[in-house]
Amino acid sequence: MLQGDHIRLRDFVQADTDAFVALADDELMFTYMKFRLTRESARETHLPWLLREPQLDPRPTYNLVVEGAKGFAGWAAIGGMSDGDEGEFGWYLRSDQWGRGYATEATALLLGFGFRALGRSRMSATADPENRGSVRVLEKSGLDNKGPAAPAQTWRGTRSRVRFDIGLDKWRSVAIRSRD
Repeated sequence: MLQGDHIRLRDFVQADTDAFVALADDELMFTYMKFRLTRESARETHLPWLLREPQLDPRPTYNLVVEGAKGFAGWAAIGGMSDGDEGEFGWYLRSDQWGRGYATEATALLLGFGFRALGRSRMSATADPENRGSVRVLEKSGLDNKGPAAPAQTWRGTRSRVRFDIGLDKWRSVAIRSRD
């Protein structure tokens, strides 16, 4: 479990089923996402994987519940770790949880976990360039905008993506400044 000031990140458990399946009804949440959950895919495909994932060794991805003051707020993940020492991260928050700083705090927790616990030397994320909220979170978290990434096939068709990344040394200096 990763604990922040306002959220915690933890593995999925069976008790998360109803809240996770309910994400399928949150149309706003999927505006910029690559994929689209349905109630059936959430229950039959995604959740079983999320529940099994912590038992995998090695664990290729860390999909974690974002838990806020009122419980299940979405989920965050670190993946892409099979290719050397870089990790890729992201988050998916319920639209009624936007604007509370949860994405910024999840980013800080994921970066700390990726660099400290997983030994990554670089962490990256992509965002839809029209998603100003996510772009802003990545920028204020110290990640560098590397420009256009390869377009992504999404449930809405092909969409542009922007790549952000941060190396271990820069993250250390950003993390130290944020504590001051």
